[in-house]
Amino acid sequence: MSIIWRKQMSVGNSIIDDQHRYLLCLMNTIELALRDAANKDILKSAIEQLFEYTAYHFDFEERVQTKMKFPSQMDHKIEHQRILADLKIIKAQLDNLLHSDNFDSAVEEAANKEISDSELNALLEDDIGSSNQPLDLNQLTALVRHWVIDHVLGDDMKMKPYLSKLPSNFS
Repeated sequence: MSIIWRKQMSVGNSIIDDQHRYLLCLMNTIELALRDAANKDILKSAIEQLFEYTAYHFDFEERVQTKMKFPSQMDHKIEHQRILADLKIIKAQLDNLLHSDNFDSAVEEAANKEISDSELNALLEDDIGSSNQPLDLNQLTALVRHWVIDHVLGDDMKMKPYLSKLPSNFS
């Protein structure tokens, strides 16, 4: 199910909010593209954009945090590094799947299966880079969805009280 932007998701900075909207759009595009194996090119492009745009967004956010003297900046930066490392692994696994003969069957299997909350929590507790076991498409998209939403609605909301004291286009 697609995630729709709501004003409650706003951190109070129009630039960061626009970037968050685009990240949600990319996540939605990936999920929609995974419904049909014919969308292979769309999926490949969206995954690449998600990885590159996330790095760009994190860099921008960290520069804003430095300028506004955000007290949790170092913890936030560490979280950004962890997310980027995990996204790199997810991107590599999806790239491998896109170039394999199993892509069509993986999409069909994913369409008929949902990941449970307990499975997602187990994935989040594990270091996804330490396992040689490839993740299935549902696990990969669940992780991407969780990190985008959890980071935007959780970690980034901690900036809202500081951003609210600045112009909405502060950069």
